[in-house]
Amino acid sequence: MKRVGFPLLRRIRRPELSSPRHRVDVAQLREAILAHLRQICQTRQGTVLSCDDFGVLSVSELVHSFPEAIDLMMRSMRHSIAQHEPRLKNVRIRHVPSDDLIIRFDITAEVVLEGSKAAIRFETRIDATRQIAIH
Repeated sequence: MKRVGFPLLRRIRRPELSSPRHRVDVAQLREAILAHLRQICQTRQGTVLSCDDFGVLSVSELVHSFPEAIDLMMRSMRHSIAQHEPRLKNVRIRHVPSDDLIIRFDITAEVVLEGSKAAIRFETRIDATRQIAIH
């Protein structure tokens, strides 16, 4: 089975993370995945020359396609996560309606950790500055 772990640079800085005896817990893994999801969602699709489908659609471009914009963003996020975050399985993205000017999404998925599955959840917000924040 493929070992689920940390990004290469973190393993170089902290070699103990690469040790076969090192056990990755769900909290550590969640932080590593969260960092990668932030990279994915804060990158505009088409700006990475070596991988043109990395990232998500530009929020600025979606302003003109309302009300379909929410579905377009959810599909863009789901596709990019499925393609570029292999540690997550069964990714589901749900729009969370709100009364303020913030667009919210819940990202839920499963992560396989040492043979067992663990549910994982992230909250995503797009505010008036058009920045995507994930927590």
